[in-house]
Amino acid sequence: MTIERPDPLTHVMPGPPLAIAAGVLFLANLMILPGIAFIALVWLWWKHRDHADPLVRNHLQQNVVACLWGGAVLVGVSLAILLLGGFANPWTWLVGILYFVLFHAGLIYLGVMGLIRAMNGHPWRFPLIGPALP
Repeated sequence: MTIERPDPLTHVMPGPPLAIAAGVLFLANLMILPGIAFIALVWLWWKHRDHADPLVRNHLQQNVVACLWGGAVLVGVSLAILLLGGFANPWTWLVGILYFVLFHAGLIYLGVMGLIRAMNGHPWRFPLIGPALP
């Protein structure tokens, strides 16, 4: 079975709407609706995990796994920095906040790249934290 994609020269976003929604929910989880957007993303993945379009499955899986790994690493390393350095040490706070801001910004950047790939109808893999493409 072949999937027909719209012509990118005549359509603004030729990618599948579910793949685009996965990217938008990933970014919303990072920026404006943490937790709520994650629950919506997991629900969307659960409902469409066996979708006929491999591109939809790819973007849903990549975004869910990136949310799980990204959140775990972000919280885990931030807590480790705070616990190892002590709450009273100003250098702990400097390193902790710097790490959090840079890692968070990196996840947002990668999420935007994934959203662009979804909009253009191309597969995407998050570097380091995303599962391998089939």
